[in-house]
Amino acid sequence: MSSVRYEFPKYKLTQQLREPGGLAVADAVDGAAANLEELRPECADELQKAVSAAMACFQAFPPEFDPAALQELYAIAARAVGIGVVCGAPAADATLVSLCNLLDHLGVIQRWDLAAVAVHVQTLQLLAARLRENLEAPAIEQVLAGLEKVTRRYRLEAAIAHAASA
Repeated sequence: MSSVRYEFPKYKLTQQLREPGGLAVADAVDGAAANLEELRPECADELQKAVSAAMACFQAFPPEFDPAALQELYAIAARAVGIGVVCGAPAADATLVSLCNLLDHLGVIQRWDLAAVAVHVQTLQLLAARLRENLEAPAIEQVLAGLEKVTRRYRLEAAIAHAASA
């Protein structure tokens, strides 16, 4: 009768992970935070540029739905996501994500809601202008909740339109 023998290969990575040495996680996190702190002023400038570009793009929106204009604003907002966290304005990132979601929904239903887009862009302006000030967390949470309500208004309609086209 034959016997079954189980062999487990020894992976080099497993061995390396078990060996002591290298940089401690806490030290790595502290170093990364210091590096990000150094980038904060540059990121604040980049956020201001993105907000200005978004406002200029929005101000050029035609009165009727235009997919090219929508995509242009979407590209500006999507490229800027992540800058807010680095420069100390995570609410700006949440606003950018909400704007992208809103533009996605409007693109699916092929309709404008210039007021909904305007409130997002104006919120970005406010957050970028007050970057140096510490806005109170409850106020920011209320603003972000309001933006979510605006975006949610079109989420269901876009889902229905998308399902109908599939």
